[in-house]
Amino acid sequence: MARASARDLSGVVQPGRGRGTALMADDAVLERLEQLAGFRVAPGTLNVRLPGPLERGADWRYVHAVEISPDWEERSGQAGYFFVPVTIAGHRPGLAFQADEPGYPPDQIELFSDVHLRSALGLGDGDPISVAMQS
Repeated sequence: MARASARDLSGVVQPGRGRGTALMADDAVLERLEQLAGFRVAPGTLNVRLPGPLERGADWRYVHAVEISPDWEERSGQAGYFFVPVTIAGHRPGLAFQADEPGYPPDQIELFSDVHLRSALGLGDGDPISVAMQS
């Protein structure tokens, strides 16, 4: 099976579980995500299926769930996240992440951005999306 490129994280839009927006309804959580991302994060995430399992490099930063909120692991079921800054569709700022949770697909990333990506880019499930790690 092919591996996802270390710098090119492009893939195909996938349906999510719909939990991101509800979990991000907490203003304190949004503020913390803004600190991590360096921009105001729009609630929700965009799931992207990569062409193969991702091999994270040294550019990826790990953040424990408790660093987002004291009860975040209990609320989300996720122990933490591997984050990296990205550029989406050639111009949108973003933050790609993989959750630290049992069964998280190794060939999936999720994206935060400053806009609702499905709406702003006219994306639907199965559409390709360009995602590149920032240098």
